[in-house]
Amino acid sequence: MTDDLFRKEAIRHRTRALYGDVVLAAPLSTWLILAVLCALLFAGFAYLFWGHVDTDTGTISVWQWIFGTAS
Repeated sequence: MTDDLFRKEAIRHRTRALYGDVVLAAPLSTWLILAVLCALLFAGFAYLFWGHVDTDTGTISVWQWIFGTAS
């Protein structure tokens, strides 16, 4: 039934596929930029949770200083 409905060229084109694996490769600069951004993000979170700020009332953690939850 499909042989009558479509041309042979269209059926042959539909069944043609790539041979081998498809690999999505990014340039080295993309990986370096991603690594730097991840390192900066990690450093920011580390400072947020383990850093301390000296205030007039004493030393408090950074996240308490930012969100104003220090008493």
